[in-house]
Amino acid sequence: MITRRGGSLKVLSNEQIYEIHVSTLDLLEHVGVQVESEEALKLLHKIGATVDLKTKRVRIGPDLVGEAVRKTPPSFVLHARNKENNLRIEDDRVYFLDGGLPTVVISLDGNRRPATLRDVADLAKLYDYLEYLDITFSGVFPTDIPEAIHHVHAYLAKLENTDKVAFYGYYARGRVVAQDLIRMASVVAGGLEELRRKPVMMGWENPISPLSHGKNQTEMVLEFARLGLPIHIGPAIQAGATGPVTLAGVLVQQNAEVLSGIVIAQSAAEPGRRPPIVYGAVPALADMRYGSMVYGAAEPALMNVASVQLARYYGLVCRGNGGTTESKTVDAQAGFESAITLLMASLGGANLIMNASGGAMEPGIGAMSYEKAVIDNDIAGIVSRILEGITVSDETLATDVISAVGPGGHFLGQEHTRRLFEKEHFIPKISDRTTPESWVKAGAKDIRIVARERAKQILNEHHPQPLDSTIKEELLKIINDVEKRELAKA
Repeated sequence: MITRRGGSLKVLSNEQIYEIHVSTLDLLEHVGVQVESEEALKLLHKIGATVDLKTKRVRIGPDLVGEAVRKTPPSFVLHARNKENNLRIEDDRVYFLDGGLPTVVISLDGNRRPATLRDVADLAKLYDYLEYLDITFSGVFPTDIPEAIHHVHAYLAKLENTDKVAFYGYYARGRVVAQDLIRMASVVAGGLEELRRKPVMMGWENPISPLSHGKNQTEMVLEFARLGLPIHIGPAIQAGATGPVTLAGVLVQQNAEVLSGIVIAQSAAEPGRRPPIVYGAVPALADMRYGSMVYGAAEPALMNVASVQLARYYGLVCRGNGGTTESKTVDAQAGFESAITLLMASLGGANLIMNASGGAMEPGIGAMSYEKAVIDNDIAGIVSRILEGITVSDETLATDVISAVGPGGHFLGQEHTRRLFEKEHFIPKISDRTTPESWVKAGAKDIRIVARERAKQILNEHHPQPLDSTIKEELLKIINDVEKRELAKA
């Protein structure tokens, strides 16, 4: 398993974490949250929350919050088709995944166009090859498939093009989509009980900020919770728009939305099958000059690190955001915003970092870029090397080698150098470190051109591990059932 670890960076003191915690409990007890699912309202009433069925307002006392958090497992494993790609989500382990689900791609001819099902497949294939991307989660929303059936087609496209952890995080239509995807995941896992024992997917809720849990996504949470499957609950709060303009205020509101989501999930769970829950952090800014949703900035980066600290306070694993940019093209802005946000979230120790190596671009993650995904992979490699830190041992202190070379010598011919340089030094895949003369001789290509050529090469030459034909046949039957059901509604 991957052993990339973070957690060295902190931005909140213990006292500040406690203040946010106390403020959150006060908010949940006296203001509460809106819950649009009648089923969830009944479950919350049953466990002792104060529920107004008419207004759908729910107030949750500190004891209920504490009980739900205590019942939540502190870790879990996400399983892949290839068991060597299984991921243990725990402690300060850091994994990189794509994200976003925009309806637009910036294609390999440089044009901005609507995303298609082919893009879902091609991006999954690209991610399968890129060594620093661990999970393919969403990618793009295919616009050439009817929305009512696109989730099953997109999930199959992912499964056919990667043997890494792969699932599809679209639950805007709620229970029906959750049931379809769980049915498909059960085929991949070898049956429903095997899926419960070895999950290959997660449920995914983004509460509606401020302080609301929408009907469809809440019912999705209930479906996953009853089966004990992992669930992510991550508010996407925009500071100054859907949340307070202050960073501490966003953290309080985010905390309330996540913790209330955990209470909802655990209210539906079986006592012996408690779902693991990922504390999701998707903090953003509303740029007051343009009204745009901004992820690739200093403030979201700070809130990501703070969110990890809050998650750890409750003994929960955490999702963060990194590798994001508001740039509309693969330029210097895209590079520095992506690098800073990914490094911050990684040093903070977020277990799952979305939009890393995924090619996410534009305000609100409005597009995915093939070229940027390849460049992101180099950034993720550099970040991974930073997380490794510096090994200090008899071998790496190298006093015997220094003594042997002595004053005025060099280390190029030393066996110590040959043996350790690839381990000690990160070797980028597309970053250019040649001399100016060599660079000009090779065509004077900037990194965008190199990334475009590399992406084309990968898509032409890489062949992911094929999906088992029997499993594919069963998945196609499910897709056929979903198509018949949705056509009958039309």
